[in-house]
Amino acid sequence: MALPKLNELPSHDLIIPSTGKSVSFRPFLVKEQKVLLMALETQDEKQILKSITDTISACIADKIDINKLATFDVEYIFTQIRSKSVGETSKVSLTCSECNNPNEVTIDLNAIKIDLSNNSKIIELNEKYTLVMKYPNYTAIVNTNESQNDNLTETIFETIIMCMDELRTEEEIIRLVDEPREEIESFLDGLNNSQLESIMNFINTLPRLEHTVEYKCESCEHENKITLQGIQDFFS
Repeated sequence: MALPKLNELPSHDLIIPSTGKSVSFRPFLVKEQKVLLMALETQDEKQILKSITDTISACIADKIDINKLATFDVEYIFTQIRSKSVGETSKVSLTCSECNNPNEVTIDLNAIKIDLSNNSKIIELNEKYTLVMKYPNYTAIVNTNESQNDNLTETIFETIIMCMDELRTEEEIIRLVDEPREEIESFLDGLNNSQLESIMNFINTLPRLEHTVEYKCESCEHENKITLQGIQDFFS
């Protein structure tokens, strides 16, 4: 005899930050939570990523291509799904900057917002050429960080390449995804310092999942202020 399904799953809506598109989702179930917990126990970034993206795929009712979502989209969507599945708050352990005492701090997940206002995708390289940037997707960022073996310079330039979308003039639009890798590298090598700084400003101001927390240490009463960034900070 087949056992009954006990729960009618509620439906919720969220807005994908990078696109403004509204999608519906359900809370995750025990089977998905179990996979998430097992992945977190391994501390393997790729396994954690796969469990997060698999959970999003299972819970989102609308058809979306997760591989095309920006890094902050994936983190934000997962945080919203988790808030409706386990609870709208998360308790994290934060160390006091004065006495190093660990403090348990409660985070309101609904208060987390993605700010896109300080990140322009349009970069004027000179009077003729305009470079259009795009947000890197989550999977590409993880693979890049893993393959570069902690080489910061290589990681930065790999991130720049994956974020370059189009090179425009008044006469044409060059889609960089259609160009050979060596041509793109040669193009970057030919930029001057001011042009590279403009591109780096886009990279350095990429939207991210972050939230500033203020709390008083329970041991020394020092007033702490810390900015949490990324999924693991919110669920540590």
